[in-house]
Amino acid sequence: MKHTLPISELPFHVHGFEKSYGKVRSAEEVCPGIYSIQTAPIPPNRFLGSDLIVVMADSPAASPAAKAYGTPLEAAPEVLVYRDEDYFDKARWVITYEIDKYRAEHDLPLLDGNSLAEDRARGMEVCPEYFGEFPVPTETPWGPPLRHDRLANGVFWLETADAGWVLALAYPICDDLLAETVETAALNPYDLEKGIDNTCGFRFFKYEQSCIPLFELLNCTRQPWSGRINLAALKNAILASFPDYAQEYNQNCIEARQPAELQHTPDAGICFYSFPAEEA
Repeated sequence: MKHTLPISELPFHVHGFEKSYGKVRSAEEVCPGIYSIQTAPIPPNRFLGSDLIVVMADSPAASPAAKAYGTPLEAAPEVLVYRDEDYFDKARWVITYEIDKYRAEHDLPLLDGNSLAEDRARGMEVCPEYFGEFPVPTETPWGPPLRHDRLANGVFWLETADAGWVLALAYPICDDLLAETVETAALNPYDLEKGIDNTCGFRFFKYEQSCIPLFELLNCTRQPWSGRINLAALKNAILASFPDYAQEYNQNCIEARQPAELQHTPDAGICFYSFPAEEA
């Protein structure tokens, strides 16, 4: 089920909807009582159209929990609206997953080439209260973890017998890494066999390598775990172990007319993280 509808056949008052969200350009029914709608821009505040999902309160294709994330239309509270504009909009991933789950259960193709595995992984990043947080990995490329230290949802240190402490990053977290850094990650056998873009599993970095993904994550946005990393020692570790990376990174800073960021800090050392002590 996914077919274009004449706008006149939408089961709600379109004029009231358009007052808030702009003129409807097209509409498709993607599940019973769920519609994908594209709207026109509303100058001067918005110069691009919007992609919206509209769910009728009586739709059998969405759970009551998912319906709670929708925004009721002011003039018709039985019409629930979900924006599809901001990656970190919780409602977006909740309704995307519910639509794809319904379509999968009814042997229909999923929307936009998504997979349920990716819907869940991205949902766990953005909306853990609905999807649950990322579980601690139960295996690594170097054997099962002996202990773990959680930095954040989807960011773990894992102690292994063969490789010591390694960094594990959930699939969506790696979106903020350079492609070259992602390629250096180690994968579990299952993810190698099936393709990590299909399984959406964890990527792993030995401690010696982990300074680079940690640095890139810290540079991307303020991380809740940033205070647990000794940034000066982290930069020293990159300069000591990955001088080519440091040189290229600093050159990019200079070309962007910014100070070279990777500078050595005397006496900071290269131990950038304090792991938990061994249990007695």
